[in-house]
Amino acid sequence: MHISKMVTVVVAAALAIGSSACSAEESVNNAATSDLAIDKTTCESLAQKYPGLNGKELTVGISPAPANYSTSDPKNPANVIGIEPDLLNAAGQCLGFTTTYSKLDFAGLVPALQSGRIDLVAAGMYSSEERVKQVDFVDYMKASEAALVAAGNPKKIESLADVCGNTAALVVGTVENAILEKQSKDCEASGSAPLKTLNFPSIDRAQSALAQGEADIVLTDAGVTAYLAERAPDKLAVGFDLPTDFHFGFGVSKNATELRDGLNAALGQMYADGGLQKAMKRWGFSPNQELQPAVVTS
Repeated sequence: MHISKMVTVVVAAALAIGSSACSAEESVNNAATSDLAIDKTTCESLAQKYPGLNGKELTVGISPAPANYSTSDPKNPANVIGIEPDLLNAAGQCLGFTTTYSKLDFAGLVPALQSGRIDLVAAGMYSSEERVKQVDFVDYMKASEAALVAAGNPKKIESLADVCGNTAALVVGTVENAILEKQSKDCEASGSAPLKTLNFPSIDRAQSALAQGEADIVLTDAGVTAYLAERAPDKLAVGFDLPTDFHFGFGVSKNATELRDGLNAALGQMYADGGLQKAMKRWGFSPNQELQPAVVTS
């Protein structure tokens, strides 16, 4: 087992990754949550099966998000909190690895993983068909979409068809872009005005544009939508839900099969023990989102 620690490392210059830049802030947080801990005998067995993970320090890429996946603790920005750090900390204590978190723009996460700049992605990311062509995933939870709109829903955006002629705040590199692009074409085909778009590097910037009246809608994960609307009811509301077949997963390089399989085994044990479900409840996710962890690869 390793000792809990929280430090901040200031990087002298932003790290260019594709068209996105890495934040100048990295943090380490390996404090495990006791109710997620895997029993000692199982951990010894897993450690023997995946010996290359013992003693490794993994760099985990996250994207700034005011939600319950992976984000800076507002009370202590050097600490990263959310369901994903909780799961990684428990897996690390079992398999012997530690984690350092590095903040990047969302669109830069997969390129950073492919280039070896980071070892894992933990950013509330969907294991979409397009992404799985580039990197592998360890899925751990089901996902669904929802629309974030202004409080009171003044534009009456109550379904995807209602977005025609409105302005959407998009996060570069997310699956929602394709959903809204298709809907915009459907708007034009039906004789309505197309959807106007504004592009942002992260969900916090997109929701700020909505709150300030620059945009009319943000389409994102239902958990993020509910989280944001609950915390700013005077500015934001949930417009509509959009069921999907998406799953959340940790992104892993296609070359890192031991890490991928070891993490999947640890998460699978947490699921069997009920620890993963406890983490979901603690961070406000629905039991309907429960999923047996699984490797997704092309």
